[in-house]
Amino acid sequence: MSVQNKYRFYLSTVIGAILIGLAPILMRYSEVSPSMTGFYRFFFAFLILLTYGAIKGKKFFVNINLYILALPGIFFGADIALWHTAIMITPVTNAALLVNTAPIYVGIISFLFFKERISKLFLISLILSFIGVSLIILNLQDFDVFLGKNLRGDLLSLLAAIFYAGYLVSVRRLSSNLDTFQLMLYSALFGCIPLLALGFFETGIKFPISLQGVGNLLLQSTLVQIIGQGLVIYGLSQISAQFTSLILLLQVLTAAILSMFLFNELLLFQQILGGIILIIGIYIAGLNERKNNHDKK
Repeated sequence: MSVQNKYRFYLSTVIGAILIGLAPILMRYSEVSPSMTGFYRFFFAFLILLTYGAIKGKKFFVNINLYILALPGIFFGADIALWHTAIMITPVTNAALLVNTAPIYVGIISFLFFKERISKLFLISLILSFIGVSLIILNLQDFDVFLGKNLRGDLLSLLAAIFYAGYLVSVRRLSSNLDTFQLMLYSALFGCIPLLALGFFETGIKFPISLQGVGNLLLQSTLVQIIGQGLVIYGLSQISAQFTSLILLLQVLTAAILSMFLFNELLLFQQILGGIILIIGIYIAGLNERKNNHDKK
């Protein structure tokens, strides 16, 4: 692969991570429950992709076991459902920090099941990235809140991170047999299952009550689910799941910056420092990725 093509995949993943960072901002304006918002985001994306595929003559049917084909969507839908539930019963800082431990589980899963080596350079980048995310989303003045009493919500966030890691690893593995369109289509379809189940448990089947509410869900479906996740899946076809999971930490930085402008949530010095550390961590992960690719030649 040429250097130009490599950077195209890196840039694709970065842009995808930034767009995914819009999700919690758009969520604040949703007219339905968090899980139902996630369901409509996935379902509308599926309908749009299905229509696009029919017009373009895309290949829908694939020679892969249905249970394996469903894995990325089930993992991702479960991640969103669990995390949205956690936000309701534990401080957002707890939930956001714990769900972004996914890179740790990506490394562990890749090592245990696929024998992918965890290098010292990757561990350094992982530690720096985690410190950066912690500084961005954790108010050190309320550290006692972080330690918290809402153990159930904290455990749900950790479980969501494991499902998120499963999504990244399964997409990376299936990308050798499926193209980006097929991965997006089936991830959106099967992701609806856990989200609809939890949404029904939360409030029953609810619909947005205004055109603005529908527009919000369509914006999430197109910008976040189709374009954002599509770019990440495209990048995952050539970038390791470990590196991708670190790049996706940029969504936290995106949400923090947008919150500052839209909701007057000012960034503290520690959060600015966290953003710088996060970028350094991702840069080191990129050096590790290039080193691994060079060693394979």
